[in-house]
Amino acid sequence: MNCLIVDDEPLALSVMESHLKEFKDLKVIGKSRSAVQAFELIEKHQIDLLFLDIEMPKLDGFSFLKSLKNPPLVVVTTAHRDYAIQGFELDVVDYLLKPISLKRMMQAISKAHRMQSEKGQETINALHETTSANPYIFIRSERENVKVELDSILYVESLKNHVKVVTSSKSYITLVSMSQMETKLPSTAFLRVHRSFLVNQTKITHYTHTYLTLDRKSIPIGKMYRYKVVEELGKNQI
Repeated sequence: MNCLIVDDEPLALSVMESHLKEFKDLKVIGKSRSAVQAFELIEKHQIDLLFLDIEMPKLDGFSFLKSLKNPPLVVVTTAHRDYAIQGFELDVVDYLLKPISLKRMMQAISKAHRMQSEKGQETINALHETTSANPYIFIRSERENVKVELDSILYVESLKNHVKVVTSSKSYITLVSMSQMETKLPSTAFLRVHRSFLVNQTKITHYTHTYLTLDRKSIPIGKMYRYKVVEELGKNQI
């Protein structure tokens, strides 16, 4: 899990980073002393777990969290007990009071792993609803299960342990692997063309042996997928 620590106190940042280094399955992507810096890091990197202080200058932690379109899992870190109810109303993973012990940190990380697994399973269960008589899926995104018509999907892009489902009008990021998406979407319509891309064949407007185009988006064709892609698309060639 990729982690980001947000706290305006240098000592708190240092203690948090020291604790997190004890967990081999976590990677600290960055540290931030303000919500603005944190937002920039979230835009640039895939963040799975956010350790967020509440009382910060200019923009407090909860206001920052509410501003995020697709927030990661969040562990609140604060010296104040008063915000606990508000925190859990925002579906935070845990609420840690400073000074934070390594044991208490371990409990929070265990909860985060469990919630990440549950979110992934919810998405997989929703994908199971796809059938030939039911041409849509429900995608878990931004704390909701969103109905997406299969015919509206242009392509699916891998983002490490998440995927981005791009439609003609909107994009959704959900916690599921590319291989899971590939097995749940009908192979008669969706074609894996690259390690990171799964495309809707009916939306392809141009293709060569190295790339294809759909809705003005150019997508590479991976070497290991090239023969299958050209063979499949060639079936409709005259």
